[in-house]
Parts: sequence; structure tokens; C-alpha cells
Amino acid sequence: MKKFHQLLSVAVLVAFAAFLSGCDKTKPYDLITPPEQVHFVGDRNQTYALEDATTGTFKLVIGTTDISATDRTVKYVVTSPTGALNGTHYTIAPAGTVTIPAGKSTATIEINGDYSKYVSGRKDTLKFTLSEPSIKVAGFMNEANVILRGPCFDGDVILSQMGGDYANSSDADYPLYTVKLTGLVVTSPTTGKGMIAGLWDGGAPVEILFDWTDPANIKASIAWQHIGFNYAPGNPFAIRTSPGQKSTFSICDQTITLIVDLIVEDYGGPGSHAGYALKYLIKVVR
Repeated sequence: MKKFHQLLSVAVLVAFAAFLSGCDKTKPYDLITPPEQVHFVGDRNQTYALEDATTGTFKLVIGTTDISATDRTVKYVVTSPTGALNGTHYTIAPAGTVTIPAGKSTATIEINGDYSKYVSGRKDTLKFTLSEPSIKVAGFMNEANVILRGPCFDGDVILSQMGGDYANSSDADYPLYTVKLTGLVVTSPTTGKGMIAGLWDGGAPVEILFDWTDPANIKASIAWQHIGFNYAPGNPFAIRTSPGQKSTFSICDQTITLIVDLIVEDYGGPGSHAGYALKYLIKVVR
């Protein structure tokens, strides 16, 4: 396979060389100058988290497709579908307009949130829309949302944010491996489920349940399921969260802490099971 790739690379190089030899290097090419347009820079949805009273200013960046020798003024409008008020929940400077200095292609709108309004879990959306007359508004990124919130609160679960790879997972037997959480589904306003794969360094996917009904007692649980390993032929391993022990998860820390039983099925005969490791700690960490 490696020789095939080497031959392919040579073929591509030969073809590319032939293409170059056919080019007229003396022919001039037109220089295309982009039209003057303004747009927001970065993600359409951006988060401003007031982690404490000392959290600094959030800067929303706007940019242009060109550079001018003179200052340029850009107009924008701010609305809040959640009811946030300028001067109460946040302040903005400059309000309504921002200047892109001569020789520059970007400027920032500075937002300062009031920490005291968000410390108990409030979240707001600030919708910024570029407007004219000013520089022509681009047909892309002409709007941006800033999500204004306080410190992360584990009871405020957006389950989809738990999905993905947890590359720093570990247990007593294996110090570092990756666990993958997929297929997340919300089953009620405060419960959900998904598939977790890679437990105990390579285990098959098993269903995991999440429950944040009581923010002070957030739970994760796994019912008795095969994990994809065998102790011996005919003796598959099963896994479950240990009864009477608290397994939990944290949306803020992006962790899942599991206390599980690893059980050998049919050990000593059909229907007879043996505990291989009970109350076994698995740390699932981003």
C-alpha cells in the first residue's frame, strides 16, 4: 500500500509539472479588489460568562472586507428576546455605532454585564444586527448573538453539551484512555440518555441514563449490560452502576464519575454470577 501511494504521488507531480509547462507565465492577471462590506467576526453564537464579579469586558468583533485610508462608522442594533436591558443587565460602548480606524479592518463593541443580575442562574440573549446607512452589510455574518450568563450551574443541563470524546478517562487498571459519549436524547425536561463506549479501556457501548431533577443530587446510572469483554469463553463481563453508590456527572466540569460493578456472568455454571470488581471507580474526563 505504501508503494502505491508513492507511485500515485509521482504521477500527480508529473501531471502538475505538465500543467505548469503549459502555462504562459508572461500573461498578466487581473487583480480583484473585494467590495467594501462589513460583518461580524467569529461564531454567530458567542458566550459571555460572568464567572465572578471581576469578569472583564466581552468584545464582539466586527470586520470589513477591505482597508480604508479614512475612519469608517458602522451602525448596529441590539435587541434581547429574553428581556435584558442596556443599563440594567449590561452596558455597551459605543452604543449604536462603532468606528473602524483608518488603516484597520476590525473594531470591537464592548459589553459589560452586571454580575449581580446573573449570579443565580439567569441567562440572556443579546442579538446584534448590522444596519445601514453605513458600510454596506455583507450577506454573511450580518447578525451575531451574545449569550450572557453567570457562573456555570450544574443543574442547568444542556445534555447535548456532554457529547463527544473524553480523552482523559481513567480507572484503577488503566491510567489513561478515551471514552466516547454519543446518541444523547432528552427524555424529559430533567432526564436523558445516551450511549457510552470505551469504559474500562475499550468496553463496548452501553446505555447510560442522566437525571438532574434534583440539582443537589445529579445522577448517572447504567443498568446491567454486557460490556463486550469475556473473562473466559462463555463468561462475559457485565457492568452496572453499584446499587447504593452515587454515580454522577457535571456539565460544568465535563466529567462523569461512575462507581460500577464488573460482574462475570455464568461463572461456576449458567445463571451463576461472580463479582470481579465491586464499587469500582471509573473517572470519565474530557
